[in-house]
Amino acid sequence: MPKRINRNGPEPLYDQVKEAIVAYIEQERLGPNDLLPSEREFCDRFGVSRLTLRKALERLIQEGLVFRRAGKGTFVSLPKLEQRLLVVTSFTEAIRQEGRTPGTQLLGVEVAEESARICEHLEIPLGSQVLKVRRLRSVDDQPFSLATSYLPHDLTSNLQAGDLQASSLYALLKDKCHLELARSKVTVEATVADAVEAALLHIKPGGPLFRMTGTLRTTTGRVIEYSRVLYRGDALRFVAESD
Repeated sequence: MPKRINRNGPEPLYDQVKEAIVAYIEQERLGPNDLLPSEREFCDRFGVSRLTLRKALERLIQEGLVFRRAGKGTFVSLPKLEQRLLVVTSFTEAIRQEGRTPGTQLLGVEVAEESARICEHLEIPLGSQVLKVRRLRSVDDQPFSLATSYLPHDLTSNLQAGDLQASSLYALLKDKCHLELARSKVTVEATVADAVEAALLHIKPGGPLFRMTGTLRTTTGRVIEYSRVLYRGDALRFVAESD
């Protein structure tokens, strides 16, 4: 039976509809990527306007429970991925451990002198050569994150653009640069997507993002990477664990 909507109750109508849609998903045992009924069907089912229904769906999209495909409808989302803050794990390895398929699109690779702030993060002299790598990461063919990595060129001169497209950066640092890695510092902040970021991540401008910045050191104490990663806010949760 459909969950009843109380038009005279204190709870906003769109919130009641949102919870009714969640109940529908559970009752029908819908799984990831299953198609939901059309907006008209839901409006008839719950006896609400299309405006109210769309507001409820927007809340569900923001919470990462459903997603839209243009021209195809609204679908049940995959469970959110977990990012463990205190563990050095490559994106590729972490996604595969979840039983899902990682992907990488290389957006740019260059060697240049970077700003004083980047050099300070890398603990190298101003004017040093820095390898900058920009990548769009995907999960099951869905855009997931935008990652920019800055690395001291003197330690990473063996890396080629083709390697960065096909392999995990952390695996390359270990296998080609012969470096052992240890996480040093990570900061996570909430932010919103600008027009360029939104287009790459297939979300609306102003959509919620997590911005994670961090440094990665070798086991000898040398900073090997300063990174800035933007994660879709509807697709991830962070986990901190300690021994």
